[in-house]
Amino acid sequence: MTKKLLSLLLPLTFLCFASCEEDESVDPSLMPAATTVGANTFGCLIDGWVYTSGRFGLPKVTDESTPDESCLVIVAPVGIFNQSIRLTLQNPVEGTTCACTIESAPDIRETGQAFITRRRGQVLSGTFSGERVTEGRFDLLRTDLDLGEVPVE
Repeated sequence: MTKKLLSLLLPLTFLCFASCEEDESVDPSLMPAATTVGANTFGCLIDGWVYTSGRFGLPKVTDESTPDESCLVIVAPVGIFNQSIRLTLQNPVEGTTCACTIESAPDIRETGQAFITRRRGQVLSGTFSGERVTEGRFDLLRTDLDLGEVPVE
């Protein structure tokens, strides 16, 4: 009887542990396309998990420039309970890489880089990454503020 029970439980135990293996692949279709048309999209991977806006609200960009530095801040809602990702772009100029700060509650605050693919008229588009945050992309359309171009000094 013990051998029969053991012969039944052993395969079940193996199946249980085999089904608990984590799938580390990411479905690329969950990320928004990297466009430059003002599609109001935002997405990135944090520790391999997909975070996108749209489902919880549209991303918003605000100008928080000072006399010394041009800063644009993107806040993208990515989860319930007002969970969002805040991306601060420092001196963003089209066609260049700029420093950025990436923040998300409860424990993400890192520096990274963003490449600005478009910053003309009311469209701001680019890609970004940090240490834990990878494959970030945004394509925003501002109807309330002309983003213009920052003069190069």
